[in-house]
Amino acid sequence: MSSSYQKTGYLNSDFRIFYLTSAEARDFQSHYHDFHKLLLFESGSVSYYIEGETYQLQPYDIVLVPAGEVHRPVIHDDAPYRRLIVYLSPALFEQYRRLGADLGRCFALCSARGSHVLRVGRFRESRLYPQARELMTAAQEETSPSRDPGAASQAEAEALLYRRFALLQFLILLNRTLDGNDISFPGASGANPQILAALSFINGHLTDDLSVDSVADACFLNRSYLMHLFRRETGYTIGSYITEKRLFAARALIQSGASVTDACMRSGFASYAAFYRAYRKKFGESPKDSRGG
Repeated sequence: MSSSYQKTGYLNSDFRIFYLTSAEARDFQSHYHDFHKLLLFESGSVSYYIEGETYQLQPYDIVLVPAGEVHRPVIHDDAPYRRLIVYLSPALFEQYRRLGADLGRCFALCSARGSHVLRVGRFRESRLYPQARELMTAAQEETSPSRDPGAASQAEAEALLYRRFALLQFLILLNRTLDGNDISFPGASGANPQILAALSFINGHLTDDLSVDSVADACFLNRSYLMHLFRRETGYTIGSYITEKRLFAARALIQSGASVTDACMRSGFASYAAFYRAYRKKFGESPKDSRGG
């Protein structure tokens, strides 16, 4: 992948919460994460690009970006861009799924509806609004400086529990809201059908012997034209995009209990050596080390 389109952010726990304001127009580069991302858009003039599709955001839209998907906001003017951002590890969802609570259902439902955006009607009048404000407060919560290390540790632990409690309440309420009638899944306002066709073919044939030529043939496009268009629209070369998707698929299989060899084969890698090298470079650990993560 081009150095201009890199993995950004980091997550050394099972979640992180931010409340951010950008006070002037700026260019955001396309990027991706190893974790899921939830963005609650509060204000600004912003559209959001996710894997070939562009969504025009309205205040309090909830943008859901699964791990590994390329995305970027597009800022249209100098109006302050305010948003709540939550990083969510796959392990967090798995932890509570084992307890019978599917906190990631909102991501699955968005995917099933072919959208990356949840829109709750009359959001400020809904039960989600005060919980969203609580989560924004939790994102800004800081431990007061203390000369007593014990007191500081106590305060930090309490602040972390507060943030976790606020996040869990928000996710539970969000997923309950999905069963109501006053919710919609806005479609993309702009998308290149040729890129969407290429992405759909790649993601539907990850375990096949994919190549630039096979993707171009499936989309009835000239090879060179597709390569240029794909790079411009997504920030990936076709080959690096395929590798990224296969690595995420392999990691999910390993973390769900599959053997490393089985995960390699089932995610479309023809060579175990190439898979191992790419996996270590991507995730900073061997495939075997991911098993407990």
